[in-house]
Amino acid sequence: MNDINFQFAMYNPITDTVEVNIGAGTVLFIHCKNYNSTVMFDNPNDIVYLYYLAKEQPLTYAKFALSGTGLQDYVDAMNWFNY
Repeated sequence: MNDINFQFAMYNPITDTVEVNIGAGTVLFIHCKNYNSTVMFDNPNDIVYLYYLAKEQPLTYAKFALSGTGLQDYVDAMNWFNY
Protein backbone atom coordinates (compact mmCIF):
# COMPACT_ATOMS: atom_id res chain seq x y z
CA MET A 1 0.00 0.00 0.00
CA ASN A 2 3.02 2.29 -0.16
CA ASP A 3 2.00 3.58 -3.59
CA ILE A 4 -1.31 5.11 -2.41
CA ASN A 5 -1.33 8.89 -2.47
CA PHE A 6 -2.96 9.76 0.85
CA GLN A 7 -4.20 13.35 0.64
CA PHE A 8 -6.88 13.89 3.27
CA ALA A 9 -8.77 11.75 5.75
CA MET A 10 -11.57 12.15 8.25
CA TYR A 11 -13.33 9.88 10.72
CA ASN A 12 -17.08 9.43 10.29
CA PRO A 13 -18.57 8.34 13.65
CA ILE A 14 -21.94 7.52 12.11
CA THR A 15 -20.50 4.82 9.85
CA ASP A 16 -17.41 4.12 12.01
CA THR A 17 -15.17 4.60 9.00
CA VAL A 18 -12.08 6.55 8.12
CA GLU A 19 -12.69 8.13 4.74
CA VAL A 20 -9.49 8.81 2.82
CA ASN A 21 -9.16 10.94 -0.29
CA ILE A 22 -6.49 9.25 -2.37
CA GLY A 23 -6.63 11.59 -5.34
CA ALA A 24 -8.55 12.11 -8.56
CA GLY A 25 -11.93 12.06 -6.81
CA THR A 26 -11.27 8.63 -5.32
CA VAL A 27 -12.22 7.88 -1.72
CA LEU A 28 -11.11 4.85 0.25
CA PHE A 29 -13.37 3.73 3.12
CA ILE A 30 -11.70 1.94 6.03
CA HIS A 31 -14.24 0.24 8.29
CA CYS A 32 -12.72 0.60 11.75
CA LYS A 33 -14.67 -2.30 13.29
CA ASN A 34 -13.18 -4.70 10.74
CA TYR A 35 -9.62 -3.43 11.07
CA ASN A 36 -9.77 -3.11 14.86
CA SER A 37 -11.00 -6.70 15.18
CA THR A 38 -7.68 -7.97 13.81
CA VAL A 39 -5.75 -6.54 16.78
CA MET A 40 -4.92 -8.62 19.86
CA PHE A 41 -5.29 -6.54 23.02
CA ASP A 42 -3.55 -7.16 26.35
CA ASN A 43 -6.51 -5.40 27.93
CA PRO A 44 -9.86 -5.06 26.09
CA ASN A 45 -9.96 -1.39 27.09
CA ASP A 46 -6.90 -0.78 24.91
CA ILE A 47 -9.24 -0.46 21.91
CA VAL A 48 -9.56 3.16 22.98
CA TYR A 49 -6.08 3.73 21.46
CA LEU A 50 -7.45 2.89 18.01
CA TYR A 51 -10.61 4.96 18.29
CA TYR A 52 -8.64 7.94 19.53
CA LEU A 53 -6.23 7.57 16.62
CA ALA A 54 -9.08 7.26 14.09
CA LYS A 55 -10.85 10.31 15.51
CA GLU A 56 -7.88 12.59 16.13
CA GLN A 57 -5.46 11.46 13.40
CA PRO A 58 -7.46 9.64 10.72
CA LEU A 59 -4.73 9.86 8.09
CA THR A 60 -2.26 8.18 10.44
CA TYR A 61 -4.89 5.55 11.31
CA ALA A 62 -5.34 4.83 7.59
CA LYS A 63 -1.63 4.48 6.98
CA PHE A 64 -1.23 2.10 9.93
CA ALA A 65 -4.37 0.11 9.03
CA LEU A 66 -3.12 -0.49 5.51
CA SER A 67 0.39 -1.49 6.53
CA GLY A 68 1.36 -5.10 7.25
CA THR A 69 1.00 -5.12 11.04
CA GLY A 70 0.48 -1.43 11.66
CA LEU A 71 -2.52 -1.37 13.97
CA GLN A 72 -1.12 -4.19 16.10
CA ASP A 73 2.26 -2.49 16.25
CA TYR A 74 0.60 0.81 17.17
CA VAL A 75 -1.34 -0.74 20.09
CA ASP A 76 1.75 -2.64 21.26
CA ALA A 77 3.77 0.58 21.21
CA MET A 78 1.08 2.47 23.12
CA ASN A 79 1.05 -0.28 25.76
CA TRP A 80 4.84 -0.15 26.02
CA PHE A 81 4.84 3.64 26.49
CA ASN A 82 1.98 3.59 29.00
CA TYR A 83 3.30 0.83 31.27
